[in-house]
Amino acid sequence: MAMHDPVIHQFISYLTERKAEQENNPELHVRIELSRDFIKSVRESFRQNILEGERQLHVLSHLLSAILLDGEFELHSNVIGALPDLDDRPFHIREKINRETLFSITDIDLGNQMLDNFRYRKEDQWVPLDLSANFVEYLPQRQTSTGVNRLTSRVKAEEELWNKVTDEIFHVDQLVSKDKHLRQYSKYVKDIFGIKIVCEDEAACFDVHTKVAQLTANKPSLEQLDAQDPLSISEQLLAGKFRPEDESSEHSDRLLKFLETKDYLNCPPETLKKTGWKALKSVVQWHGRLFEIQFQPLSNYYLELDHMAGPSHKSFKIVRDAMRDDLVQQIPLYGFYRDLLKMLFLGTDVSFEYENASVAIL
Repeated sequence: MAMHDPVIHQFISYLTERKAEQENNPELHVRIELSRDFIKSVRESFRQNILEGERQLHVLSHLLSAILLDGEFELHSNVIGALPDLDDRPFHIREKINRETLFSITDIDLGNQMLDNFRYRKEDQWVPLDLSANFVEYLPQRQTSTGVNRLTSRVKAEEELWNKVTDEIFHVDQLVSKDKHLRQYSKYVKDIFGIKIVCEDEAACFDVHTKVAQLTANKPSLEQLDAQDPLSISEQLLAGKFRPEDESSEHSDRLLKFLETKDYLNCPPETLKKTGWKALKSVVQWHGRLFEIQFQPLSNYYLELDHMAGPSHKSFKIVRDAMRDDLVQQIPLYGFYRDLLKMLFLGTDVSFEYENASVAIL
């Protein structure tokens, strides 16, 4: 989130100040007053910031796709879930989309809009489908010469903004790292945008990883990305305008700054996930933001798809929710702010009270 946004900064600062007041005086009843107009402006600011973050994710995905997929490619929106039945039968729906759609709404809305077109017959009723995960695929129109089968930009359908913001206000990363009981949950707290580069086999993963790490780009050209419309950018990427420059170019530099890389392809069996997931996983910096890029073999990519609506995905969410529930028990005020932000993001403008705190919608 771009916390320099004036509306968001004002809102988070206000909540943080009220939190500090009650922490300094636990017996004090804190009353948070929010006007409907201010709530509306906060929602819009968050929406714009989310779109901007995802805009950069998709621009980078377009750029890498233009380089690694040998030219033009198609965009497909994917949703994964489980049918509302006793045996939780998984489903996977794919729909071709255009760039206008991709850049116009948030990824979570894109997935939910797809599911709104479907209903499942359960007993005597038609019931809606639940989203477990969704992502966007970048599919080449022909077999590539790079060993890359496709790219995906990762979206987490179950991700809830009110939890993220509450975690930030309460510095959950620090709380988890300091508390022995909560430390087991540390890997569930962090979250960054993600891109997956799916390669034909493990050998191709290493080759493509090296190629991407060595990509260079013309800095003056890349600086133009910030000022342009994303649709215009994507057209230019497909036309090759922002293709990487030769190493000898006077103005060239690394396209991506690789901060760390972990090898989950050649690791010992005991360190593998129970699902059998494998990949080279790197954290990179691009245009001031962090992205996770995975280089994954095609066979393992399909294996992961099979588990995205299954027990491993559910267990991840269960453990993460358990961490936050433990925090509520230790810090009741965390639960109050969590409910406040949930109310804000779900659009249910309702005043409510806790024992020593209340929210008033004016």
